Amino acid sequence: MKLLGHASPEMTMLYVELMMNDLQREFQLARSKPRHLVPQPKTSFALTRTGLAGVIDSLLAAQHVLEMFRRSLPVGAARSSRDRLSNRLTKIAIEARKLGTP
Repeated sequence: MKLLGHASPEMTMLYVELMMNDLQREFQLARSKPRHLVPQPKTSFALTRTGLAGVIDSLLAAQHVLEMFRRSLPVGAARSSRDRLSNRLTKIAIEARKLGTP
């Protein structure tokens, strides 16, 4: 109790209750008015394209995200299975490109 300078535990608990409400109010206020805005993620151009081109763009985006995730994994079975999945996506994208050419 000497830490806060109060003579009784009841006074310390009252202080804690009052400060908790003030702290929560200030936290919510600060959260509602952020100092820095979080940048919005860029929308991929695959959303604006339709047809086969949009499918190919989506495959490439999925392959990119999978590769970023795969690189964060330690060397082992999980990483090699993600590598095989990435290879499959590459082959699917190649076949999809062939569909677009006459």
